[in-house]
Amino acid sequence: MYSNKQIIVFIILFFSGFAFGQNSKKELDSIFTNDVKTLFAKGELKESLALCKKLIKDYEKINEEKSVIKLYIYAANVNSNLFEIKESLQYLDIALKKNADLNDPNLDAKIYAELGRNYSILGFTKKALDNYNKSLNIASSLPLRNKRSLLDYTYGLRSMIYEDKKNIPALYRDLILAHKSFPNTYNSSRLAKYFTVYQKNLDSAKYYLDLGKKLYKEGVTPIYQYSILQRNSGRYYSELKDYKKAISALEESLAISIKLNKPQDVKDTRKLLYEVYKASRNTEKAIENIEIYTRISDSLINKNAEAHEIPVNHVIVEKERVNQQSKSKLYFIIFVIILLFTALLIAVLKKYNSKKKESDYLINTKSDENLQLQQKVNDAFEEVVQLAKNNSPEFFTRFKEVYPDFIDKLLEIDSKLRVSELTLLAYSYLGFNAKDIALYTFKSVNTVRSRKYNLRKKLGISPEESMELWLKNLV
Repeated sequence: MYSNKQIIVFIILFFSGFAFGQNSKKELDSIFTNDVKTLFAKGELKESLALCKKLIKDYEKINEEKSVIKLYIYAANVNSNLFEIKESLQYLDIALKKNADLNDPNLDAKIYAELGRNYSILGFTKKALDNYNKSLNIASSLPLRNKRSLLDYTYGLRSMIYEDKKNIPALYRDLILAHKSFPNTYNSSRLAKYFTVYQKNLDSAKYYLDLGKKLYKEGVTPIYQYSILQRNSGRYYSELKDYKKAISALEESLAISIKLNKPQDVKDTRKLLYEVYKASRNTEKAIENIEIYTRISDSLINKNAEAHEIPVNHVIVEKERVNQQSKSKLYFIIFVIILLFTALLIAVLKKYNSKKKESDYLINTKSDENLQLQQKVNDAFEEVVQLAKNNSPEFFTRFKEVYPDFIDKLLEIDSKLRVSELTLLAYSYLGFNAKDIALYTFKSVNTVRSRKYNLRKKLGISPEESMELWLKNLV
């Protein structure tokens, strides 16, 4: 049987088949604002995405390129919320290519912000920060009406990286900048967390929690922001040792995250529930939540591994775009020179043609090098993964050849690491979870988990941190 929600979306899409035909931009904009965004705000993300894809086709029919790019960015955001990172990056690649011709700085700023978010989820911290900074630099020169929500969004995202890096002053600075740009429930709830967890100032925490609730009631706020608010309310009540209220708030947050199919949020809330149940001496519930937390963590690690090839492709796309922009600027300069120095037209044209050939040769050479590099990276990765799955004695030797810096960095931390330990870390670096490693190396899952636990202590990896992401950021 179909759910009511699916039936409603079907009806919207069915009638839009008649209504969209050759609709005006104004009518399509209205559908985006009143239907696509409303579905998203209610937490019906898949339904919002389905209608978004339909709108992209209809904007293309009337050659509204700017609106098409805008919808690609929106689709990327929805996919990111659904933790479909590979799909999100693919939408952003298309948006980046299309905007190379349009050259709209507002769209560029939004693309870079979304790229930063995806790279952050994948654990590519440096690339995430680079893209956030690009977005903020572009946004700073935009009109106020265009940049308020963009600054709020990007500062909020960048603050999460600073939080992961334990750079608390930078975390607070970005949270305040986000809040000043555009006060909303999400920013208020994260400021409440800051004062609960890092400053232990519960009066300030309560102030921001109350403000978040007030802002949520006053506006059309996406329901996921309320789930974040309730999660941080749980932290606040836990700090007060009011475990009953803490559990109630966390369970409400969890229910929303499950409904929205947001595994990262579910994972974070499960961990908090484990801590609260443990503190309240409810061992059964504590174990239940930590087991679910572990399963989701392993699942997300595997999903990340599938998307790790995308950043390599995206680097090539970005370089091609920069080259294209450079060529456009070169043409403009030459055109001005021709107008100003008509008497030297023949000499200028000869010089230009010579430079153009050289520039084209360099661009083609660089493109070939990038494609060859991408193919080598993909082939080497697949070869090493297959050797790992076969438990081949050649696995570790080949891994060292492909990732020499990784082994050197580990030995710098602990020179006494054995080959068996380095091999286990190599499996983790490649994205294999405990069950996979146990299967391919003919060991029990408990043995693998025990060895990984011991390696965490040797390398100083905190229990909250993903071992795979820690290893990825090592080189």
